[in-house]
Amino acid sequence: LNKKPKLCIIRVEGDKASERYVRNKNKMCDEIGILNETILLPNDVTQEEVKDKIMELNNDVECSGILLQLPLPKHLDEKYLLDQICPYLDVDCLSSWNIGKLLKGEEYVQSCTPKGIVGLLKFYGVDLKGKDVLIVNDSTIVGRPLALLMLKEKATPTIAHIETKNLKDKIKRADIIVLATGNANFVGADDFVKGQVIVDVSINVGTDGKLCGDVVKSDYNKLLKKGCLITPVPLGIGQTTVLSLMENVIEIAEKREEN
Repeated sequence: LNKKPKLCIIRVEGDKASERYVRNKNKMCDEIGILNETILLPNDVTQEEVKDKIMELNNDVECSGILLQLPLPKHLDEKYLLDQICPYLDVDCLSSWNIGKLLKGEEYVQSCTPKGIVGLLKFYGVDLKGKDVLIVNDSTIVGRPLALLMLKEKATPTIAHIETKNLKDKIKRADIIVLATGNANFVGADDFVKGQVIVDVSINVGTDGKLCGDVVKSDYNKLLKKGCLITPVPLGIGQTTVLSLMENVIEIAEKREEN
């Protein structure tokens, strides 16, 4: 590249987890040579002020990608503000334009967490073609875009959620299960069968105050004995999500130079 890519992150004060996530993103940028700037806004910031900051970054020729860190305080309209980001700078692929492109298979960039999940499975030689994939999450950040990427890989995705009837029966019938319910220790070794691939996306805080996923961590060895594969929490999908974000920043910078 003729110049270093630059990631611009907008974060609104008030969410401790967001503070940690942004710090991890800044650290990764520094490690691989991506310039980065975090704009910290007060918790009582108005919607118009956030919009003005996004518009300012849209017109900044040095900016290669814009990330609006979620969640936002309740008085801010998340969907509206995401749609103010220029689609060609939307590194999270969360604007309506980019989600629509993803639906048509013409994505400009791919959603970070789903991209990281598919990339991780491919890296470990998990064949997705024809596999039944149960995704226990229906959000626009994980479940819905992941289903679209799985279709692209010729897998057969099913989207479920915490209200799905007979959910644990459905889990046992799938080849690959992606869990993102946000419920600590929601499932254990007895909820899975031999040879399944389990992707645990959730980052929860257990009763002991430690980070955990939807799968009981003490059951990992039991799952391995069943011939299952499982992503760890922490240091699992959270890592691949950040790596995918870095890839998206670089891809956007490359496309901007080409054009």
